[in-house]
Amino acid sequence: MPGHRSSDKVLVWLGNPFFREYLARPGLRVFYDPYSPGGIYTLEDILELTGGVMPDAVLAADVSAPPFVLGMEDFPCLTIFYAVDAHIHSWQPIYARGFDLCLVSLKEYLPNFAGGRTEGLSALHFPPYAADGNRPPEPAPARDLDMVFVGTMNAERAPRRHAFLTELGERFPSLHVAQGPFAALYARAKLILNESARGELNFRVFEALGMGGCLLTPDIGPALSEFFTPGKELFTYPPHAVGPLVALAERLLADDALRERVGAAGLAAVDAGHRASRRAEAFAGVIRNLFASGRAEHAVAARLRAAPWIRRNFLRPLYLHHAESVGVDFMRDLYLEASKKR
Repeated sequence: MPGHRSSDKVLVWLGNPFFREYLARPGLRVFYDPYSPGGIYTLEDILELTGGVMPDAVLAADVSAPPFVLGMEDFPCLTIFYAVDAHIHSWQPIYARGFDLCLVSLKEYLPNFAGGRTEGLSALHFPPYAADGNRPPEPAPARDLDMVFVGTMNAERAPRRHAFLTELGERFPSLHVAQGPFAALYARAKLILNESARGELNFRVFEALGMGGCLLTPDIGPALSEFFTPGKELFTYPPHAVGPLVALAERLLADDALRERVGAAGLAAVDAGHRASRRAEAFAGVIRNLFASGRAEHAVAARLRAAPWIRRNFLRPLYLHHAESVGVDFMRDLYLEASKKR
């Protein structure tokens, strides 16, 4: 690679890209491979990706799918698991025991990932963020949509959301519900609606504010107020309470100046500390400090010593569970094979 130095740390990033694109910086060489449904990575696959170069660190980034990196408890390099959907996948903290370090998006789930090995590096809170490029367009389009929600609307997968949005649509007919890309719709919205599946601080909060929108989001307490001030940078409503939400929306639609002021304040808060490039900067600092202090090498050595115990107590039961539940034959075989390792 042009400009590569032998002293550079080599990072392999697998799965969801998240803020990976902002990690191109001196001292860090990054290999990236996106996840394909049904894909499984072993150390052999990783070395094929790097051209035979043993990486200094491997990161498995949550793709909201079954475990897709196997054998990581034996990797002779720093291993990192980036968990975003811990509120959906209860198996993630068990799987995370096979890694040295965890980045956890949802702070309330941090204790589930911390510890497990007395010498491990534990877990760090890496909150959601907005992509640097998703911001208000110039010139700004007219905000001609009263209220917009962009997200999955599926009665089977998210029955509570489906019921909530259905009732809201009946009482607030100008609600616009869509799936897929959100930037163009958020730029046109007078109000942006967020709903959280299980009271979590989701990415939609940061994405909406990053577009300069006036956000209405469930009141989830300290998990939200730690980052943003209700009434100043966004507005809150009681979770799944349609009546109070409709009253709030009608009040805000009648006050253009208030909506614009709060939207601008929310955008400023995201720009100040919650863009993807900021998370990448923080992550690069973590990697740099771990290796400079010797903690990375110490954690790897501790994990390698504990690998048989990790497999026996955490990974083997997990892999047997996924072997039974996964619908892909070759994945089932790989989980069964991994479960037999002593």
